[in-house]
Amino acid sequence: MHAGKDATVTRKSLRESHIPVRKVTATLRTVAETSPSQHDTALSDPGFADVSESDWEAAAEGALRGEPLSSLHSTLLDGIETAPLYTAHRHGTEADPSGLPGSAPFTRGAAAASGALGWEVRQIHDVRLAGTPDAVAVDTTSGVDAVTVARGWDADGDAVALAAGIGDAAGAGVPIHLQSGASPVHAAALLDVFDRHGVELADLRSWLGLDPIAAAASGWHWANPGDCATLDSSMCSAARSAAEIAQRSPGAVPLEADGSVFTDAGASDATELAAMLATGVAWLRALCDDADGPGFNADAAARLLGFTLSAGPDAFLVTAKCRALRMCWTQVLGTCGVDGASGEAPPMWLHAVTATAMLSAVDPWVNMLRATTATFGAANGGVDAITVRPFDAVSAGQASSSLGWRVAANTQLILRHESRIGSVIDPAGGSWYLEDLTRKLAHAAWDRFGEIEAAGGICAAMASGDLEASIAAERALRDEQIAAGQHVLVGVTDFVDSQAAQDSGASVSAGEPAGTPTVGLGVHRWAAPYETGTNDEAVTGDAGS
Repeated sequence: MHAGKDATVTRKSLRESHIPVRKVTATLRTVAETSPSQHDTALSDPGFADVSESDWEAAAEGALRGEPLSSLHSTLLDGIETAPLYTAHRHGTEADPSGLPGSAPFTRGAAAASGALGWEVRQIHDVRLAGTPDAVAVDTTSGVDAVTVARGWDADGDAVALAAGIGDAAGAGVPIHLQSGASPVHAAALLDVFDRHGVELADLRSWLGLDPIAAAASGWHWANPGDCATLDSSMCSAARSAAEIAQRSPGAVPLEADGSVFTDAGASDATELAAMLATGVAWLRALCDDADGPGFNADAAARLLGFTLSAGPDAFLVTAKCRALRMCWTQVLGTCGVDGASGEAPPMWLHAVTATAMLSAVDPWVNMLRATTATFGAANGGVDAITVRPFDAVSAGQASSSLGWRVAANTQLILRHESRIGSVIDPAGGSWYLEDLTRKLAHAAWDRFGEIEAAGGICAAMASGDLEASIAAERALRDEQIAAGQHVLVGVTDFVDSQAAQDSGASVSAGEPAGTPTVGLGVHRWAAPYETGTNDEAVTGDAGS
């Protein structure tokens, strides 16, 4: 079943090329190094007097009471320096090739106009919990658009267990998404559930969450991150299953590149994006393989793939991350012969999930604020769907409460319906700070993506331990920044409410986290070294669907 040969990129050709990163890196550098002289420093309204950059700097320093402006410069975990003052002279956007919303390189969004609702509100549930069917029913009558069924069963899970977990939602026409991990059995089981409920599979828009890379990284199922051959074989098997699913349900998104598992393990934003790009390329190889895969062309292959990224507490960084990912993926597809400029490029299906790593068990109420800023950043970044974890997802000795689930949903609903965030296309467009941050983050991610490709791809980087070592180094650097007070954890390292800590069942401590992961990359919460009595095991896997 070949979907066309003109743009076919075989496993061999992609391996040999490793995607020519120099060409695209040069493109990104061209934007970042545009001469300041090309930008107009005057305001567009003739009624305002021209103000020079030195005037702006003097005004800013005047507010610092003798401190130099350079004291407000900061450096992100990826080594990206951010400035306290952005001007048209130094950071102008007139020569920025970001394009328009809905046009290549899709930095400003995959669509030219906002949808009626902006994005899909998702909730994630664990089928192992007895109350899941009731929780799903509550969600679907309380404004939630779709439900994701978390992985939590073994490789022998079937449609019977899945049907019991989602209750009557499938028959009610509620979009159901899935975390299939490494096993195509679960994806087929969900289609069987819909089929039994009389749902027309041709109209189905479910994400089926096949992602052996994320499954291995998070330690779920049988996938072993140290076994490159097994991972490669699993990817090819999933690619063949995706081709069968595409015939049965052409609107479904069977495959996924989930970066959230890497961030929750301690990866920086650029490394998360690099891992997602490398996973996407691994899917292209598997899908375009004539011998072991279905032999699709790159365009058809890309349409079967969805991306999940993590959203942290820095709203601006989350927005820039969404924009940078679309920019880089468009470059990947262009290298594979898919011309985004023609308007025929497949859309990037992008889902954001609030990061488990940022959650605290101490004073968990602060997690509501973290989730709100993360959701705000993702919505402004133009994602297609958002999942918000409950604020008490890591609270000691308990699963998330009904209040936690309700607040998670309402966080999105308020931003969407009351703040109307989704009604504005790319609000970051033209912001000197955000455009500069987007370019620098894209550049950093592309460099690291090139390193992964040069090592043989994402499977090889995981099998060799190189990727895990890089993530461990980034995790250690973040821990140092927190310990030094450069990265503040409100309610945990600063502004600690002792009563809230007591009520939450956790306490502030200088000790190590209570327990370490034994499989996969694990979840390493930023607050864990300062807590005792936490419940990291309560988190339901990852939310990569």
